[in-house]
Amino acid sequence: MCAQARSKTTDRRQLLIDSARKLFAQRPYDQVTTTEIASSAGVAYGLIAHHFHNKRGLYLAVMNEIAVEMAAVQLSPAPEDASLIDQLRHALRGHIAYIDSYASSFVALVRGQLGSDPDQQDTVDALRWLGAQRILLALGITEPVHPLLRTAMRGWVGYLDEMMIDRINHGEVDREALVELACATLVSTLQAADVLEPSIGLSAPIIEMLEAFRVRVTAADPPQT
Repeated sequence: MCAQARSKTTDRRQLLIDSARKLFAQRPYDQVTTTEIASSAGVAYGLIAHHFHNKRGLYLAVMNEIAVEMAAVQLSPAPEDASLIDQLRHALRGHIAYIDSYASSFVALVRGQLGSDPDQQDTVDALRWLGAQRILLALGITEPVHPLLRTAMRGWVGYLDEMMIDRINHGEVDREALVELACATLVSTLQAADVLEPSIGLSAPIIEMLEAFRVRVTAADPPQT
């Protein structure tokens, strides 16, 4: 296949993903038809079966694209010489900014429209654990992760997702306030895990930094009287 033909194939596949992503973000999975997706994309209906086998395959491709984009945001480098907490703040700001731009897609990814579909859940779980791993690596913790710490980190990431969904639904919480709340809960989670299981192995400098953490006053805070 020549380069031009490969490009056209890729473009049509991406057109279908773009079209499906927009429609799945607007309506539940069962209310979106493959005919509608192909028509919106401006391509032949049969290309859905060719590239994705069926609607479920196309839906999972959309969810995977969102996950890849979010992973790239999570892995963006923090400013040089930033402390661990400031690295976390940087990552959270990028995460929130991305979700602000693609709110409907984020809700579709986390909540899903396929119920207990295992592939959908695997995508969400992998993305959540990637975010947790970045933090653990900054703490000097590599695989295998102690079960207690793994449980704690998965719980924190799920908590962050639910905070983001609440912000999307209500639009009432300032971004910096959310960053500080997420940082504070992570610090508390890590401190509790370290107390319950000292073999987790947080270094003395990390423990001292966690103990010294203070929530920053944000622009959204009311003036002091």
